[in-house]
Order: sequence, then C-alpha cells, then structure tokens
Amino acid sequence: MTKTVAFQSLALFACGILVGGFLLSRFRRSALPTAAAMEQTATRPPAPDVAAMQADIAHLKDVVPSQSHSMTDVAYQFSCLWFAGKENNWPLAAFFLNEARQHIRWTIRIRPIRKDLDGNPVDLKGIYDSIDDSVMLRLQQAIVNKDSAQFVRTYKETLVQCYSCHKASGKPYLRPMVPTIPPQTIINFDPNAKWPE
Repeated sequence: MTKTVAFQSLALFACGILVGGFLLSRFRRSALPTAAAMEQTATRPPAPDVAAMQADIAHLKDVVPSQSHSMTDVAYQFSCLWFAGKENNWPLAAFFLNEARQHIRWTIRIRPIRKDLDGNPVDLKGIYDSIDDSVMLRLQQAIVNKDSAQFVRTYKETLVQCYSCHKASGKPYLRPMVPTIPPQTIINFDPNAKWPE
C-alpha cells in the first residue's frame, strides 16, 4: 500500500506542478508586459504636438520667399547662360541652363497656381512642363552639340515661351529680352581665359 500512496502522492504533486505552471503562465501573460510589448512601448513615438506643428507651418509660410525673388534668380542664371553660350563656353552654359531650370521649378513650388487678370487659375507647372519638354530641351541640345547658331535661335525662342507664361499669369509687362551686359562681372565667360588674371 505504501507504493500506491507514494505513487498517488507523486501523481498529485505532478498535477499540481502542471496546474500551477499553467496558472502562473496565464498570470504572467495578463499581468506582466512581454519583452516585445515593452520594446514596442519604448520605441513608440510621442504623440505629436499639434500646436507646435501649426506654429512651425505658420513660421515656414512667413519665411518662404516670393516668386519675384526666385524669378530674379532665374533671370540671373538665364542672363549668364546667354553670355556663356555667346563665348562658346559650353560647360558653363550647361551649368547656367541647369541652374535656371532648377530655379524655375523652385518658383513653381512656391506658388504653383496663379490667377490671370480675370481671376482664373493658371497652372504654372503645366505651362513650364510644356516649355521644359520642348524648347528647353532644344536649348540643352544646342549646348551639347556646341552649336552657336542653334543656341542663339533657341535662346530667343525660349524667351518667347517665357513671355507667354508671364502673359498667361497676368504679368504681360514682364517682357524678357536678350541681355546686353552680364548681370555680374565676377565670372569670366571666356573659356580660354587664364586664371588668375
């Protein structure tokens, strides 16, 4: 009989361990956070401060330059492009064309829609995309080909396209022209110039 009692006691003890283990695991899952849950809580970003974000947005709107500022940059780049091309300094011309294109895109990001004289919306991006995909590409090709005659023709054609955008935007008084003097004198447009002079 002692063996039976010992066996029953051992079986009861084993069942107790199993039940206790089961209950303990249930308690741990419900009461204590898992390592994964603790890691997720630790890496969760804090709730956004909406008021601070709105203040930041208002500040950024206040400090964004006007389109006239960015278009002054475009005029500068495009004028330098003319003199670089006239001197057959093709690497410099390519540089100024790329700069002008980037500054035009900047201008459009500042204010993508303008109003015409009648108050109708004017899609500047659509107008510029058309110019960029046509005459600007031909101007770029003239530079790549080092073709002075094509450069002069296409540069003037680009000015006509720029003016069409100005007119569409209700600014017909902004008439671009071929520049007569460089906008600055710090860059030497002569590709054969010795440096320093």
